[in-house]
Amino acid sequence: MVNLVIVSHSAQLGQGVGELARQMLRGDGCQLAIAAGIDDPDSPIGTDPIKVMEAIISVADTDDILVLMDIGSALLSAETALDLLDPDIAAKVHLCPAPLVEGALAATVSAASGAGIEKVIADAQCALQAKRVQLGFPAQEEYHDPSARQTDESDGAQSVTVEIANPHGLHVRPAARLVEGLAGFNAELLLEKDGKCVKPDSLNQIALLKVRCNDRIRLIAKGPEAAEALAAFQALADDHFGERQVVNAPTVVNAPALHGTLSGVVLHYQPTVFPLEREPVESPEAEFRRLKMAVSHTLDDLLELAALAADKYSEEIAAIFFGQHTLLDDPELLNSVREELQQQNCCAEWAWSQVMSALSQQYQSLDDAYLQARYIDIEDILHRTLGHLAGAVDSAPHLSQRTILIADNLYPSVVLQLDATKTAAICLRDGSPLAHGAIIAQTAGIPWRCQLGDAFAGRQNGDKLTLTQP
Repeated sequence: MVNLVIVSHSAQLGQGVGELARQMLRGDGCQLAIAAGIDDPDSPIGTDPIKVMEAIISVADTDDILVLMDIGSALLSAETALDLLDPDIAAKVHLCPAPLVEGALAATVSAASGAGIEKVIADAQCALQAKRVQLGFPAQEEYHDPSARQTDESDGAQSVTVEIANPHGLHVRPAARLVEGLAGFNAELLLEKDGKCVKPDSLNQIALLKVRCNDRIRLIAKGPEAAEALAAFQALADDHFGERQVVNAPTVVNAPALHGTLSGVVLHYQPTVFPLEREPVESPEAEFRRLKMAVSHTLDDLLELAALAADKYSEEIAAIFFGQHTLLDDPELLNSVREELQQQNCCAEWAWSQVMSALSQQYQSLDDAYLQARYIDIEDILHRTLGHLAGAVDSAPHLSQRTILIADNLYPSVVLQLDATKTAAICLRDGSPLAHGAIIAQTAGIPWRCQLGDAFAGRQNGDKLTLTQP
């Protein structure tokens, strides 16, 4: 017998899918358990590995357990739950990439009829077949391994070449749109620029291609849905990867200028410094499980920040945090950390810091100022995940009066959470006018000044300060 577990960010969605699936049941041939949402009334959207583990245990009296998930951290939570389970139960669990709603319905029917796990998985993964045929789309062909590489059309591959018109090239936000837009096609895909190819499923790899305005890039595709993938790529390019409205905008982002004078009290801000000690650990795998849980929580945070950004400002600002989500939701990052843990026998905090700091340095070493400025997004993600590992996530400073905020630099997530009505100005020792924090400040109407060095080193918290336009 095969039982099912449904994992979703939304308790309502999870319960709804479960209710639909139970309508397919006749008798007791299949049990369903739901692990959806988190127990936080203020922020209920998210996934909890412990909930997933408990749901699996509740239906473990069976031969096999099929777990269906929605997106992002649901996958990480399911994987983490698998690590936490008793090995005898974990051996029964199968994580399935099928679509959540259609897959759950098909799997329930199949399992209730007494089918074995292989048949249930196959039915779940083919769940969209009837919908495709009914709507006039070609039937999904047999899955092919997308790991094989191709670099030209000599072996049947096709390609489309486009010229990038985005003023800042394929930086984080348009690159995230590219990753999302090409996900799910049954085709082998490579993105090529000047002879260098990367798989377009990693935001970090795309960013390191250093695609600038007026560069030409080529998508190479081979497989059953190659033509569909190329058409999607062309449509993304025609829409300038979600930045149609800024294609003709100036290429330099400037925060609001200081007109006349403005005043506020000084507040020196520094994020929490989390301890990083490279100490031997008893179990690298246990440390890896800790990290996956922290990354899962960070992914949920980024979705909440994107929702906050859309509510406070615009979908364009929300795209900054969706971009961070895509950047973090990269299996290669976790693979790199796992290798670091195994090779160095160190704690999760140290391994995560090493991998993310190396990625930050890669961005800083790029010769494109706009892409260089994205390193602070890496640092933002690093800091937030370290906070989850420590059980003490930082929050933005609470301002009770008009304040001039002074810092070395500011994470985009901190700028987003500031009360713009009480933030007279942001003055940074380092920073960049091209950073995402600067873009958020510009939208909020907060003057942003950076590269000021120690200009305000002598000022104390609470001092009154007046700034004038030079």
